Amino acid sequence: MRHTLSRLRIAVLIRHYTRIGGAERYCVELTERLAEQHEVHLFCQAIEVEPHPNIIVHIIPKKREKPRYLNQLEFSKLTRLATEGQFDIVHSHDMVTHANVQTLHVPCVRSRYTEISGIRKILRYLNTALSPRLLAYLWLEKKQICTNNNRQIIAVSEFLARNIINSYPDIVNNINIAYPGIALVKSENTHSINRKQQRKALGITDEGFVILFVANDYKRKGLLVILEAIKVLANPRLHLVVAGDDRPEKFSAAVNKAGLNNQLHFIGKCEDMHALYPIADALIHPTLADTYAMVVLEAMAHAIPVIVSNANYCGFSEHLTENEALLIEQPKDPAELAKHINALLNDTELRNCLAKNGRKKALALSWENTVKQTMLAYGKALEPEPSTK
Repeated sequence: MRHTLSRLRIAVLIRHYTRIGGAERYCVELTERLAEQHEVHLFCQAIEVEPHPNIIVHIIPKKREKPRYLNQLEFSKLTRLATEGQFDIVHSHDMVTHANVQTLHVPCVRSRYTEISGIRKILRYLNTALSPRLLAYLWLEKKQICTNNNRQIIAVSEFLARNIINSYPDIVNNINIAYPGIALVKSENTHSINRKQQRKALGITDEGFVILFVANDYKRKGLLVILEAIKVLANPRLHLVVAGDDRPEKFSAAVNKAGLNNQLHFIGKCEDMHALYPIADALIHPTLADTYAMVVLEAMAHAIPVIVSNANYCGFSEHLTENEALLIEQPKDPAELAKHINALLNDTELRNCLAKNGRKKALALSWENTVKQTMLAYGKALEPEPSTK
């Protein structure tokens, strides 16, 4: 197709177009901005936000929700048929075989094998041979992460870029990085009103110290160790507000064991995270594996001090210093988490310092820069492939 970077015809692929979930929110924020200048077509199975008026929406039929790998294969096939030869750029935020630009948000499936050795590796391969799900994802990923037709891979962090290159070394010259951004207009008056209203709704007094935890996978992001840490502190001022799309009943035994029923508040999915942040005095994110952690960036932009796993576990932490966040060395250690929580609880000067420096760091990361880096990847994807003669 004939094209110019000033006005492209772009197909964006994602199964769920929603602001719930880091990868999904990234896609929405980026796509809305691309639509201000380019002709953008959105191909999705479900849409939960009002799209930019310039975006043309195409709903891809969903024959089945589960098993998910079959849904993924069908989405890849149907979007290929719907977009083939029709667009300058086919940009996918989901695992498909055919997009010429792919944004990856999670570690590679293949890294499950490249990061282990010996008998563990042999056993994992044997397990894979008996798993249609893993075989399907490995096949899709191999088709997705390749250099065919000058395909460009966008990683959302250096942490993820290293994971991709370790898994697929041949892709090294086709890797790009486009960090998430932040768009925030903070009104102190609105912040104060939201804080009072939300605390009142949950029965939390002004004297309560609220720790916010946000995740769609409570276990992997560290809820159990947080419960243990709060139990260790045994401070009635502490309240933990848990937001995200997971099942609280799975953690009933741990909650009862910790004796925190009156200090724990499960609020479920939150479509407007910016309206939720004012309730918090701190955000905690002891993740065991996060390629970026947009929730940390957003909390910092709201001047909320954060406790987050260090760069061994969280991509965004590669950019943080001890003056901008409390970095967790051992996310599975409740004593270390308790120490950090206690420090914020009792040291107003520390809270204010982290809030000020964290906000400054966060606001330096804009979605406009994400668009800029994405457009650079588009330019590379549209370059003629080098001659093989």
